[in-house]
Amino acid sequence: MQELENAEWSERVARLMELIRLDIEAVKRHTEANSPAMIVEQYEELRDEHLSELRDLMKDSGMTIQLLNMSNAA
Repeated sequence: MQELENAEWSERVARLMELIRLDIEAVKRHTEANSPAMIVEQYEELRDEHLSELRDLMKDSGMTIQLLNMSNAA
C-alpha cells in the first residue's frame, strides 16, 4: 500500500512540475507578445495555484521548494 501511495505522490509532484513549467512558458510567451494583461495574470494565477499545491505536497514529505527567476541568472 505504501508503494502505491509513494507512486501516486510522485506522479502528482511530476505532473504539477510540468504544469508549472507550462504556466511559466505561457506567461513568457504572452508577455513577449504584448497580450492583454488579463491573459498574463490568468496564467500567473494558475501558476501560483499549481505552485501552492506542489508546496503542500512537498511540505508533507518534509521538503520545501522555491521558484526562482532564472532568466536573470548570470
